Amino acid sequence: MNYNKSFAALVAAGLVRGSLAQTVTWCGKNFMANQSVVPPGGQFVLPTQSVEPLLSFRCAPVFRPYLQEDAKGAAFVVDTPIVYDWITGAEPILLPSTSGSSSGSTGLGSISVTISVGSVKTTANVPLNATNVQIPVDISKLQAQKTAYNVSCSATYTVPSSSKFQPAYDQKFKTSASLLYLPDTNASVTKTDLRTGALWVRPANGKGGAFTPFVPQGFYINFDQYLAKNLTMIDQLKADGFNTLHPIPPYDNLTIFQEVINKTVSAGMYIVYDMRSNYKNLTAVAQQVKTYASIPNLLNWETAHEPDGNSDPQNAARSTYDLIYQMDGYHPISIVLNCEDYNFSPYVKGADIVIHDAYPIGINATYSPVWHTVCTPDFGHCGCDNCQGTLSDIKSRVQTYKERLNIMGFDRTKSVWTTPQAFGSGAYWNTTPTGQQWAAIGFTSFSHGALGSKSYQYTTTTGNTTTIERTATNLTVLIKDIVQPFIVDPNATFASYDYQGVDAGLWHNGTTYLLLVANLVNANVYAPWKDVGLGSITNATTQLQHIFSASQNTNATGLNFLPGGIGIYTATPP
Repeated sequence: MNYNKSFAALVAAGLVRGSLAQTVTWCGKNFMANQSVVPPGGQFVLPTQSVEPLLSFRCAPVFRPYLQEDAKGAAFVVDTPIVYDWITGAEPILLPSTSGSSSGSTGLGSISVTISVGSVKTTANVPLNATNVQIPVDISKLQAQKTAYNVSCSATYTVPSSSKFQPAYDQKFKTSASLLYLPDTNASVTKTDLRTGALWVRPANGKGGAFTPFVPQGFYINFDQYLAKNLTMIDQLKADGFNTLHPIPPYDNLTIFQEVINKTVSAGMYIVYDMRSNYKNLTAVAQQVKTYASIPNLLNWETAHEPDGNSDPQNAARSTYDLIYQMDGYHPISIVLNCEDYNFSPYVKGADIVIHDAYPIGINATYSPVWHTVCTPDFGHCGCDNCQGTLSDIKSRVQTYKERLNIMGFDRTKSVWTTPQAFGSGAYWNTTPTGQQWAAIGFTSFSHGALGSKSYQYTTTTGNTTTIERTATNLTVLIKDIVQPFIVDPNATFASYDYQGVDAGLWHNGTTYLLLVANLVNANVYAPWKDVGLGSITNATTQLQHIFSASQNTNATGLNFLPGGIGIYTATPP
């Protein structure tokens, strides 16, 4: 696809017009020269700390939804970490005086957990201070239905006697969950693995098949302006290795929209149905769900787009969410948030998938070229809310959203996706990301917990190997074949590292390590193996497998980075 700066300017200008069409503030902030500074409010409230240990007891079904065909193999995942912050649901717990550090479960014993749903009750022992413990629960005696079941999870922790003066005694804890157990269907179904947050899907061609893990790699594309006039864009995206198409509404020509659906089904690509234009109109939402819920390649519904920027009613996304689940339930729901910290809590209650769309590349972080005003935490609109204008903004945004969901008690039930910036050269953005920068956005997003990626927007830069589209042709297959198996593996361990601006994500599946690295600073950096979690490497030649790199290489003792360098490696140290 051809890409030029005039197109980029149109995209950027469209962002300005679209984002400000409904509001005279952005992220709650005034931004025009004739407006005064008024603190926006709406900031996320961090939990207070506790000097005494707390139990964060949580449980959730392994999959949402379960189908009738899954009933006998169903399970719940239980977490019993000891924490020292008053996050949602945390309760004081008295530990044995000899338990020592709370960083592990050694010496803490176990906790008896009972899961009750309808007429089904299961009890099992779970280690205290553990995560991702699975308890099988046969739900075949329950009736499959559209309405979710309420689940009660209770726990008993017995503190052993320390002396004849201090007898053993029980401590009781409770939490709740929701079980969505639906009738079998031959139509499309997208499950969420609540152990990891990853999606599981059947083949998009509608011919049936087994559910398999899936990491969306896609593009937003304006339907009326571009896609409806050139359906070969679907062929090009498929050739580039992308697996998901997200048409931006309105879908004014429904005949051509059906052709888009048919063509993506034939191509084996999934489609995201976007309701941003009318998600607050529940009558319109109901009609769209009724019409499109059964298409064979529907991945998910997307409702509110930047409701935080536009200051949409805080309950609107949740109202739409509840209606869609009443009617469908077979597909998750996403929203897109633009602000760094404005009414995060109420908006995310209307989503299973929280997508950020921070676009930092090419902005002036302190002065808006559009509004000719300064940008501060309390005033201004510079194209990326509270950003510094570097790749580190992406790392911070994904990590912050993940941490907030955990604080709210949604770490199992809501996941985070990323929106790599694939435009620029207009409005707030004086340049377009290079292919390498675009890839770095994806790498750092995955390294901080993102489980899907939809770039904004197509068409994008193409031509030589430094452009986004040419980079994508090399990377999309590697993400699918090398990266995806690690990040969707519920048994893989994960750790992230930051060494002098090098961002590293390290997964271990029991036999092999996956290392994603991205230099987020404008400087040369050398990172020793031990500082990215691979200190056990003794022979890089035989124990390290180079998968991909740009502006980055290795030697016997570590990794060398030029500014913006990126790499993918697997390792099998002794």
